[in-house]
Amino acid sequence: GLFALKDGHDNVPISVIIARLVGPLFATIGVGMLTNPETYRKIAEQYLTNPAIIYFSGMIILLIGLAILNAHNTWTRDWHSCITFIGWLMTVVGVWRIIAPQFIPFVAGAVTANKHFFVAFGVLMLTLGGFVTYKGYAPPEARQ
Repeated sequence: GLFALKDGHDNVPISVIIARLVGPLFATIGVGMLTNPETYRKIAEQYLTNPAIIYFSGMIILLIGLAILNAHNTWTRDWHSCITFIGWLMTVVGVWRIIAPQFIPFVAGAVTANKHFFVAFGVLMLTLGGFVTYKGYAPPEARQ
């Protein structure tokens, strides 16, 4: 099957595949925000005030969120719930951008006006991305 990848030990669970994709993306975004907060502020000002970009990104984010949830919609008492949470978060953000794109610039104004937002969000993204990346690439016995 499509997800019958092997990592030298056994078939790789779908949660690990998603973690290997989403974790490095989030960690990289976090590093970017921490090392270039002013550049990210400028990007946000442009990105979050353009209705076409807001709408189009909403479609992409919604599709990615739904793809994650279709493959992995499981709540457990371990790290796997982080993957489900990311799927639900992306789904809600995507829906919000499509249904109410006019509210995004309002929120963006508050976000970009806060001097510490990009540093704080960068720390959050790096932490979440680092954790999920570790779980995705750690040996199977260390994923538990």
